[in-house]
Amino acid sequence: MKSLDIYHNSFALQYREPFGAVPKGSSVTLTIDIDQRHPLLHVILHCIHDKTNEEQTIEMDQVSGRNSYCTFEANLIMPEEPQLVWYFFEIQLEDKMMYYGRLNSEESGEGEVYEEHPPSWQITVYDPSYQTPAWWKNATMYQIFPDRFKNAGGLKFEDAPKTSLMHNHWENDPFYIRNEKGEVVRWDFFGGNIQGIIEKLDYIESLGATVIYLNPIFEAESNHRYDTGDYHKIDPLLGSKEDFERLVKEASKREIEVMLDGVFSHTGSNSKYFNQRDQYDTVGAYQSTDSPYYSWYTFHDYPDEYEAWWGVGTLPTLNKEDKSYQNFLIYDDDSVIKTWQQSGVKHWRLDVADELTDCLIKQIYQQLKEGDPSSVLLGEVWEDASNKSAYGKRRDYFLGGVLDSVMNYPLRELMLGFIKGEVDAYYIHRRLLTLSEHYPAQYFYSLMNMLSSHDVERVKTLLQGFLPKEGIDQEKTVKSQLKSLSLWLYTFPGIPSLYYGDEAGLTGGEDPDNRKPYPWGREDQELVSWYKTLGGLRANYPSLRTGSWVPHAPHEDVYGFERLIENEVDQFGEYAMDEHMIYLINRNASEEREVTLPVRKGRWQHVINKQRMFHVKQSGITITLGPCESVLLRRLN
Repeated sequence: MKSLDIYHNSFALQYREPFGAVPKGSSVTLTIDIDQRHPLLHVILHCIHDKTNEEQTIEMDQVSGRNSYCTFEANLIMPEEPQLVWYFFEIQLEDKMMYYGRLNSEESGEGEVYEEHPPSWQITVYDPSYQTPAWWKNATMYQIFPDRFKNAGGLKFEDAPKTSLMHNHWENDPFYIRNEKGEVVRWDFFGGNIQGIIEKLDYIESLGATVIYLNPIFEAESNHRYDTGDYHKIDPLLGSKEDFERLVKEASKREIEVMLDGVFSHTGSNSKYFNQRDQYDTVGAYQSTDSPYYSWYTFHDYPDEYEAWWGVGTLPTLNKEDKSYQNFLIYDDDSVIKTWQQSGVKHWRLDVADELTDCLIKQIYQQLKEGDPSSVLLGEVWEDASNKSAYGKRRDYFLGGVLDSVMNYPLRELMLGFIKGEVDAYYIHRRLLTLSEHYPAQYFYSLMNMLSSHDVERVKTLLQGFLPKEGIDQEKTVKSQLKSLSLWLYTFPGIPSLYYGDEAGLTGGEDPDNRKPYPWGREDQELVSWYKTLGGLRANYPSLRTGSWVPHAPHEDVYGFERLIENEVDQFGEYAMDEHMIYLINRNASEEREVTLPVRKGRWQHVINKQRMFHVKQSGITITLGPCESVLLRRLN
């Protein structure tokens, strides 16, 4: 039997209703079509509950026919405990039995025939009583690596670690000084500080940013500060606690929130808690088994052999189940979370969230929400967060009450793979629909979307690296690609995150090159102006923030989507004027592409070049896109 003789498509409402993730206890109707030429005995729906691995089988009822097909249907009641539910179909014929499942584990939608148990479709069952804060869905982020953003007041040599290398020239490139084992023995600093961020708040506001995400700011030995030395102290090179509190207050005056980076899976070996080199006046875990911090760490052969993050000896791993550590982090009167809540910190990004237990994350989440329900907890997750497994356990990130958001690296991978020609628009269409199917809508609209970050190559460098050296104006093409991708980022569901310096044309390969100082006075002003335009678009058009999302792939080189608000209410029940927008991108670097989309009649205007108008008389719009061109259109009537 061919796959075309059987058909189910999880993206289509006639085969799965409702679309996507569903609340606990709700019902889902599943249907499958089978060619009438095949003598059927039974059609069985297999459902597996992820939490218990319990399998349920339901004989499907024949309800109608579509053309030459018989249609079978089953109604499922979702479990009361939030979890994933997997399903596939078993088809019993007179002479054999076969299965029908989705094409592969990464893409949902259509399926194919298998002789054995196939890849299953996923239904995410979540608790709807947990909601992501409304302000977050409307946010625009600016990410700052503090040492490299702005130096205000000169270098403070006396506050630097003894092993530091201090740059006298802001224009220098960062580098690591390593020993023969590859270990960093001297960290280089440029002297960016909190006062520098304060001085540039007006600039950050002009980019449309409503939240600043700061890489770690607590005292540490390294320039990246993911090796925390003291969770209660701002690194002296950055400033004081009073400086930070002033930043929070000044940002708030501009309606900008501040998010901190929480590194709670490990500390530095040279911290007050481990104190390997006796640099603090505390008794660290490395120094004595009687240390109050000893139970925080796992030693194999005390004191020199211990659990460390990815085997990096300077980053001893914390025992997240240890009650004294949990109290220190969350519950004590002077706990880390409570201390910084008192300084105005409501929002955290959790570094390597996969290495924290869901239980610990829930406890952090609850403490934040108790302080302010509008607080946001974001996790560093590199994969599909709905079905992520780590250390042999399925994670509950988006089932309710664990995280509000994650970093959307899957979107970045798809966007860059598309522009580089590694995958076509049809693949992008399927993969992004799969992501929207797996994520509850409130989370899909709350993801942190980015093209660059402190952990990956900067987007400009990545684009420069794959283009041919001849036969193309590389500088012009890269700039067109940057504009097209960033327009995609700012019009797609979720929170666009701009990594400091990308808007100025900053380049950078892998760490540490992706952490160069911001090029003050040497910015690409055309790009700066472009990103200010993008920030304004997102602020001015509600549909780009919370409007419905309808994707399109009209050509292998052209991807796009509609964003719309109808009947003056967005999909989250918030009041907004009716609005209908279309985004399209042609990824081809040398050829134009003409495509037609089925859209409503009326006048459509190019949002950025308002002189370009399109009059749609029939139910479709035809538009020609130049090489690497993107457009954003708005329906006027």
